[in-house]
Amino acid sequence: MNGYIEMGMKLFRPSTITLIIVTTLYILISKVIFDKIYATSQVIVDEEFHLPLGEAYCRYDFNQWDPKVTTFPGLYLLSTLLFGYFNLCSTYWLRLVSFISSTCNIILFYVTLKSYNKEVAWKNIFSAINLSILPPLYFFSHIYYTDVSSIMITMLLLISARKEYHYLASIFGVLAIMMRQTNVIWIGMLFGDYILKQLFVLSSENNEHIKTIKIPLKDVQHLTKMILTRPTHILKKANMQLVINCSVYMSVLCCFLLFVYWNGSIVVGDKTAHEATVHIVQMFYFATFTLLFGWPHFLSSISPFFRFARRNKILMLALIGICLCIVHFNTLVHKYMLADNRHYIFYIWNRFYGRYYLFRYGMIVVYMFAIYGILYKIWDSNDISFLLMYVSATILVLIMQKLIEFRYYLFPYILFRLQIKKTTLTILVLENLTYMAVNAFTFYMFFNKEIIWDSYDYPQRLIW
Repeated sequence: MNGYIEMGMKLFRPSTITLIIVTTLYILISKVIFDKIYATSQVIVDEEFHLPLGEAYCRYDFNQWDPKVTTFPGLYLLSTLLFGYFNLCSTYWLRLVSFISSTCNIILFYVTLKSYNKEVAWKNIFSAINLSILPPLYFFSHIYYTDVSSIMITMLLLISARKEYHYLASIFGVLAIMMRQTNVIWIGMLFGDYILKQLFVLSSENNEHIKTIKIPLKDVQHLTKMILTRPTHILKKANMQLVINCSVYMSVLCCFLLFVYWNGSIVVGDKTAHEATVHIVQMFYFATFTLLFGWPHFLSSISPFFRFARRNKILMLALIGICLCIVHFNTLVHKYMLADNRHYIFYIWNRFYGRYYLFRYGMIVVYMFAIYGILYKIWDSNDISFLLMYVSATILVLIMQKLIEFRYYLFPYILFRLQIKKTTLTILVLENLTYMAVNAFTFYMFFNKEIIWDSYDYPQRLIW
């Protein structure tokens, strides 16, 4: 009886009621946009590959495949799970999969934020809504692409791992890979964070008193020394639960590596468009993306950045030199980026980076400030584990991509934004107004700008 009373009290908390209200408003407003997009165009860019497969799977026909599709059929299987039984397999219902996933993401963002900032519920709700209307993410919430559903499953993976439900995390890990293969990097990030913290506990003399595991910067040297010089001593302290938890993550990662070995690539289907490469400049583009969409959070980084630059002039000059070399020797241009005028990156590249050769070098100062701002916002000297794993995972997930796609930056950005613990009403309002303005512009362009391709008998539309 007490359990039901407690559940009822949680349900009727002001924060819960507020979350329900804002989520309902999100659904009502977004549904209007969703229907307008459907009425405007029933096939949008890569939907020509996804929609036929989604419809086939929804009708339980699992024998069809399109070699142009480069991901596992996770999105199509989710569509089958949601609408297959009811035979709701038209374009409208398939797009609704992304819409439903975007609504679920509001709750998942809030749950994650709440674990960091338990005392400020309204800020968490505001931040969750802001993340949900992040312009590239919000646009794809209305069409049949893998991105929104992939983020939903990966958020479930993140929450499960943070709450120590490692069996469940491994299951969501498999599902996340089924949505998009690069999600394996985030499984590796969470596993790395978990094992690093466990090694820290095992290397501590009084580990029975450790409740919340954090790795302070001052203890990194000791931890490194223990791992390198006394690994047997540490491993002897490991219990069976730790071994099992590590095993569930390792089983997922090893199975994926076996798939890559058997398949010859991480890519399913057309491998020519996604060849493995080293594209370090992607980190600069991601940093710029993060600065543009998170600019209100970077305002507090301006003064510290200039102070750092003044105090470390030689280091700054060395970093500028390194960045110049990276930009000069590692700026890669994918053929799709030059040919497909249905994406914003086509215009950004051709009107700035491609037209003005010096522009790409002039952006180096912006890149450096953006990278500094990212590290400044998530730096925590009392717990550096997340920073180490996040930076490593983001580098791995991006530098292998030759094609510049805003969609690739979504989950790394979300992880960055979720990690920001100190926000103000002014920052959240500025962030919200920025996102709404950009969304208004992109939807206006989508509804009003027609792009004629001779190979299609219907007009194409401008999307992210």
